[in-house]
Formats: sequence, structure tokens, C-alpha cells
Amino acid sequence: MAKGTDSSLVYVLNIDSEIHAKSARILDKALKEAKNHNARAFVMRLNTFGGALDAAEKMRTALLEAPFTTVSFIDHQAASAGALISLACDTIYMSPGSTIGSASVVNQTGETMSEKYQSYMRSLMRATAEETGRDPGLAEQMVSGDTIVNLTTREAVEVGLSQGQAANVEEAVALLGYEDYVIKEYQENWLDKVIGFFLLPLVQALMLMGMIGGIYFELQSPGIGFPLGVAVFCALGYFSPLFLEGLVQYWEIIIIIAGLILLAIEIFVTPGFGVLGILGLVAIGAGLTLTMIDNRVFDFKGPFPWNSILVPVATVSVTGLLAISFILFSVHMLFPTRVFNRIALRTNLETNNGFVGVPTLNDLAVGQEGVAFTDLRPSGKVTIGGRWVEARAAVGYIPKGTPVKVVRIEGGAIFVETL
Repeated sequence: MAKGTDSSLVYVLNIDSEIHAKSARILDKALKEAKNHNARAFVMRLNTFGGALDAAEKMRTALLEAPFTTVSFIDHQAASAGALISLACDTIYMSPGSTIGSASVVNQTGETMSEKYQSYMRSLMRATAEETGRDPGLAEQMVSGDTIVNLTTREAVEVGLSQGQAANVEEAVALLGYEDYVIKEYQENWLDKVIGFFLLPLVQALMLMGMIGGIYFELQSPGIGFPLGVAVFCALGYFSPLFLEGLVQYWEIIIIIAGLILLAIEIFVTPGFGVLGILGLVAIGAGLTLTMIDNRVFDFKGPFPWNSILVPVATVSVTGLLAISFILFSVHMLFPTRVFNRIALRTNLETNNGFVGVPTLNDLAVGQEGVAFTDLRPSGKVTIGGRWVEARAAVGYIPKGTPVKVVRIEGGAIFVETL
């Protein structure tokens, strides 16, 4: 590697995993850092089988708008979303034995999605190829057709999709024709790693389940306890990285809070479960969905990214159903076990075991006399038969030390009047 000035700085970012929100965040940060250092070129060493289309679309846009030369160095695989990202770069180099293509939209089980998704992906691939001077028809064939295109290194070079073969990043940079250059590799800091962890799709799903489950169990028990702590932790883990990255706006948080308020009113104030409860659940679901959608979607530039809307809707819906199912299953499985006795009170408080709903007053009777031990305003204590008992003034206020008598006993409560 040769030495040079800042004007010949080449920034390198390694992406060796599935494409998701973390990948999009890291690429965005790396591009900004490269721009701040006046980099001459940006090389993305890519090895991925694909991933989330919404994250890939965001990465595609960021690469197309980069103010310097962008290079995709495909080191083994650039499939599906990886092919889209590579097409967004000015130059593509590939290592020996690599492939690019197979960009059909599939679900989590690998099944091909409906034509609506494929049509959007084809238009996205065509538009990207047109923007970077490549064959849009070839890019479209990577999505669907009689034969879905997936090219080897040699084939990609022959059809002009790739500009050459390189064994490593240094060779790829050398092919750019730079005589003097400095390579600087982007390094994640600890905050990047923490935020990236909470942006992983599985972690986000678990955080959503934790929030829903924690709130549910907290409502089933009196006071404030462990379930609420779990719900708060999961909420912080879910919203904090999104808020720090600007993916969550204040109005989206307000929608969720409004939904929680409506739900609380429905549960604690109004009887049954009606309009307020339904509106609360809808608001919470809408707010959670909006937090997962990149706000640039609403700029309405280019083909509308339906996948960026439908995927969050599906994620929140499926996660909510899974959370409810998990809660019901957990209650069903835990309730008969000793483990459940450690976290919930399940003892039957029976009278023959000494438990009573109200105090027993069998030794007291109407007409008995005593003295007000405290002021009765109207409740207080009186001394009757040599012991203190709780009592209420039947009429008005009775000062401390005033002689009283019992006038009636109702529902475990003693009512007294002055003599």
C-alpha cells in the first residue's frame, strides 16, 4: 500500500453478514466519515446472501448519492439484496470464484413472494442499473424471468457488469488507477456494536414481545413489580437505538403514548372493553409500525417502496400474535407448577384455615359502651371491653375521650354514638 495525502484516501467498509438495519446504519456512518475526511473513493467489501429489502434500498440510495467514487468489491457472494447494493456502486470488482445475482424477493422460509414484490424489485434493479450505466435488462433478469440470472466473476466481467477481477481490497484499489493512496478501514466503536445489536431483527422482535408480555403480566398483579421493569427495559432497548439514529420521530412516540393512555383508561376507568381499548391497541400498533419505517419513504421519490411499509406491518402483527400466544402458553404451562408459586400468589384463603374477608366481631354487640381512644373523624379507635377496635362515628365528629356506645355493626364495621 502506497502512502499519500488526504486527497487519495480510500475508505473501506467490510460487510460480511445478512443485510438488515444494522448494515444500513453502519454504511451510512462510514459514508459520512469518508466524506468528512475528503476520501477519494469508498470501497465496500461485500460478502452476503442478501437480507431485508428495506435496509438494502436505504443502502442503495446512500451509495447513489455519495459524492465520491464508490466500489463494490464482491468477496465470494453478492446475492439478492447484495446484488442491488453492488449495482448502486460506480465500480464492481469481484474476487475469483464469486457470484452476483439471484435477486428474487423471498420470505423468511425462502419461498418466492407474490408478483407485487417481484415487480417492485425489478423496477428497483432497473432504475439502479440505469443510474450507474449498466444493462437494466440484465439487472431485471436477476429478479425474475425464464432463467434467474446469477453470474460468476468471469461472466460478470464479460457482460460488462463487473469492471474486473481482484484478489483482495488492495488489488481492487490498484485497479482504480491510483498511484498514491492510503487505505483506512472503518472500525465500529462500542456504541455502534450496542446499537447494532438492538437493531438486529431477532432482538427487535424479542424486545416487542418483552414489552407486550411485561405490560400484560403487570396488569395481572397489584402494585409495581418485575414485569413492569422488563417492559421498561425492552422499551428502552427497542426505541433508544431507533431514536438515536433519527429513525423514530417525536410524533411517533406520541402516538404510542396516546395509545397506552387510551388503553389504561379502558382498563382502569371504563367497564368492559370497547372503543377506547380498540383505539388504544390500534394506536400502539400503528406507532410501533411507524418506528420501523424509514421516514424517507414519505418523500415519495421514485417507485414507492411498498416493501418498506408491508414488512414492518407484518413484523409488528406477527410479533404481537406470537407474544400473546407465548403469554397464554406460559400461563397455561406454569400455573400448575411450583415455579409459578414463587412468582405469583395462588393460595386459596379459606375460612376453615383462619382466613376471613372482614374482622370477626362475635364478642361485640349493639349497646356495649366504651370510650373514644382517638378522635373519630368519622373513623378512629375506641376502647370497648378492655381492647381497642376500629370504629366509625354514626353521626358527626366524636372527640377523643368521649364515652360512646355501639349502635350498629354492619359488614365488619362498628358504628358508635356519644352517650
